[in-house]
Amino acid sequence: MKLLIAIINNPEKVVDILDEFYKVEINGATVMDSTGMAHIMANYVPFFSRFAEVGDEPTANKSIFVVIHSEDQLLKAIQSIEKIIGDLNEPDTGVVMTVPIDFQKGLFKKEGNEFRL
Repeated sequence: MKLLIAIINNPEKVVDILDEFYKVEINGATVMDSTGMAHIMANYVPFFSRFAEVGDEPTANKSIFVVIHSEDQLLKAIQSIEKIIGDLNEPDTGVVMTVPIDFQKGLFKKEGNEFRL
């Protein structure tokens, strides 16, 4: 298992990404507001103020967290994201990464004698 972390620069596109996830049977995700370092530093260090865009909301990004169970599911997740926001290698789209999950508790729930997601 892996944890996919997707930081999406345009928060308005997150619902569309989640809809694409649902279409490819990725049925669970957590979404959180997130702010980039330049936006935070712009308030404290004058040098960084030129990197923050004027008029931007302080919370300019959304971060999506998804547990990925297979390489096929990972590919579907990335394709879903890029279908909505475009090529992640282009500027101002987002960032996607995975980290291995070496421990979890609570992800699988017991029903009777069987576990389910």
